[in-house]
Amino acid sequence: MEEDESQKTEAPSHYKLEEARKKGDVPKSQDVATLFILTAGVAVLLTLGLHSAQDLARYMIVFVERPDQIAVDGGALQRLSFDIGLKTGLVLSATIGAICVAGLAGHLVQSGLLFTAEKMIPKIDKISPIAGFKRLFGAEALMTFVKTVIKLIVICWVAYAILAPHAKEMPILVAMEPAALMPVLVKILLELCFALIGIIAVASAADYAIQRFAWLKRNRMSKQEQKDEYKKLEGDPQIKMKLRQIRMQRGRNRMMAKVPEATVIITNPTHYAVALRYVPGETAAPVCVAKGLDNLALKIREIATEAEVPIVEDPPLARALYASVDLEETIPTEHYQAVAKIIGVILGVAARRKSGDSRQSRVQNAA
Repeated sequence: MEEDESQKTEAPSHYKLEEARKKGDVPKSQDVATLFILTAGVAVLLTLGLHSAQDLARYMIVFVERPDQIAVDGGALQRLSFDIGLKTGLVLSATIGAICVAGLAGHLVQSGLLFTAEKMIPKIDKISPIAGFKRLFGAEALMTFVKTVIKLIVICWVAYAILAPHAKEMPILVAMEPAALMPVLVKILLELCFALIGIIAVASAADYAIQRFAWLKRNRMSKQEQKDEYKKLEGDPQIKMKLRQIRMQRGRNRMMAKVPEATVIITNPTHYAVALRYVPGETAAPVCVAKGLDNLALKIREIATEAEVPIVEDPPLARALYASVDLEETIPTEHYQAVAKIIGVILGVAARRKSGDSRQSRVQNAA
């Protein structure tokens, strides 16, 4: 069931924005690209424009002052056309090349390098007359129209403010030589371009902020979408809990399987149980092979009783060992002495029992 837009009240996550970007949905302002193009054009005009204009004016003056001296016989007209095309082409190619690179940079600086075929997939709403009518006369189209009108008014006002002081110079400019006229026209053009760059810079910053706000609003999420995304990225919490329980149970089973191998079980007497294993020559110090609290402690005592593992009640030592040692670790040095006494007694009893069993076996064999 599709959710109502009113339910999408939460800010979009980083994952949601990245998914939108992969589909080609990025905040982008055409004014930013226009700013880059205009700046590149002015840069070319500053570096090459004046020199190229003077050079081109000197070359083209013959068409104005001495057109009767232009040779057109043989291949002269063809060479002249090629020469004119080459000179103008060099000027135009540098300008057009810079503008193309600037336009590409204007888009890359907003969205980065992005390749997606999502925008190329045919969609019904793109060819639907109703959807097209909504795009033409919707809120977004109205906002674009208002922005365009405001920019046009500001540009016209600034252009008038720059050109008005030069109105008195127009009769003089008409009488000037073409070679001398070009620098003056370039200067006026630069004034217009710099003013236009300032206007477009302000407009592009404002428009990009608006486009980004609209992009974030367009990708807002509902609480259910956030939960679904969390499950997708982190996994279902119930499944994770079940897996955690399974791992804990398996770890507990492995721990319980080592209780019969223990040398002694130290208890408190029912709340704590710590199983220690010590084999002279095999382990440098007693190792904790199992430990538990309450019900788990009772289970350890039960298994130890069945396996005939000695159980010693020492509440302070049991609590201290439970808090200070982890599974498969040797006990801390501060508990060596207390544990050594207990294990020493147990090993001594085991040795005497073994010795008594050996003597009894020899007596029976002699009889």
